[in-house]
Amino acid sequence: MQSVVIAPDSYVTIRYTLFEDGSATPIEVAEDGAEVSVSYVHGYAQVLPALERGLEGLAAGAHATVVAEPDDAFGTYEAEGLFEIDKADLEGSELLEIGEEFVASGPDGDVVLRVVEIGESVLKVDSNHPLAGKKVRFEVDIVEVRAATDEEIEEAEDDLTHDHGDACGCGEVHAPDPSLLQIRAPGRAPS
Repeated sequence: MQSVVIAPDSYVTIRYTLFEDGSATPIEVAEDGAEVSVSYVHGYAQVLPALERGLEGLAAGAHATVVAEPDDAFGTYEAEGLFEIDKADLEGSELLEIGEEFVASGPDGDVVLRVVEIGESVLKVDSNHPLAGKKVRFEVDIVEVRAATDEEIEEAEDDLTHDHGDACGCGEVHAPDPSLLQIRAPGRAPS
């Protein structure tokens, strides 16, 4: 019997460890120190483009090393994604610490902001992904590959057509305009 391989409309479960390329220290591992596990429907942009390309044609039990340039991973670093907001505009700002993240709403959807500096009256925040501009390496083990169900495909199609992270259509997520953001108090889930 021939193994099912990763192709469009496959339901795939992988375990991976993420590294900055050239480093032996993992960036992302599960809390128990194990590899991170993810399931997705192949071909619907549910994982990074580099991962989809790097895993195509592999079967359960395979191991792959996938190296991704910034454009195929977490994007290029955009200087305009680093900006200041007035603490007075953010309820609970006094509770924030450097490195913490919170959510703001903008015309293109929700934006995650990470605190990088705390001033007397302002917070310097960064809307770039922490790995933006970096080449990364995934060490991936393919756990399961099977045909996706009609329901799984429908959900993946729905997620793909309702993803508003690329409002201009160019394929990149751009830094938000700080003047258009509606800041929510830290710890509040997106509505």
